[in-house]
Amino acid sequence: MMKLLKYEFRKTAFPKLLIFAIILIMECVFLYGCLTDQGDTKTLGVILFMMATMFSFLLVGILSLVTLHKDMNTRQGYMLFMTPNSTYKILGAKVAECGLTLLVLGAVGLGLGTLDFSMVEKEIQFVTSILKSFNPDLVPSFSNISAMLFNLLCGLLCSVITAYFADVISSALLNGKKGNLLITFALYILLNYVIRKLMLLIPSSIGVIASLLLQGVVALVLAGIMYVITARLMDRYLSV
Repeated sequence: MMKLLKYEFRKTAFPKLLIFAIILIMECVFLYGCLTDQGDTKTLGVILFMMATMFSFLLVGILSLVTLHKDMNTRQGYMLFMTPNSTYKILGAKVAECGLTLLVLGAVGLGLGTLDFSMVEKEIQFVTSILKSFNPDLVPSFSNISAMLFNLLCGLLCSVITAYFADVISSALLNGKKGNLLITFALYILLNYVIRKLMLLIPSSIGVIASLLLQGVVALVLAGIMYVITARLMDRYLSV
């Protein structure tokens, strides 16, 4: 499993290092504004840092899906499934690599974000408005931001595995023919719609932090179920 995990990290090392580099550059813009006491630069740095971090989560998920799709539809990638490893291990290594990357991104975002917020004053109003766009009850505190990041990371991991699931179903039905990606996208939208409806069943009356944490746990449970089903489908229909 560790060899597979290292292999997955090596395959996507460059784009992920590039992602981290962009986040650090945005952070340097903010720090430059603090050192030179330029309010506009500080505000710009906070905005760029938050945008870079959020888009980085999305890019990691897309990169993981593209890697799986290539492995299932190209000769070079298909050789991975000819190694003496079970489908569960191969797929598990992909999920673990994506999850660990998201976790590191979340830790970096939380750490640098907490540092940044402690060095600004008027920018806190902007940060508060951003948080309230996710949930009206969120405030810029460590506990609230931690719960939001946990919810976001679990949701993203569930979304990635949902995309895996949709791609494997599509590949099993069409075997790489035209329309494969279109069906994958349609299935992904449908599955996400169902998951979102399930999340709405969680009552908001339990409190914002408890609600975010419970949604994250539910997302992980759903991700686990789809992971098992996806691996079984790959074993049965894709001859891997």
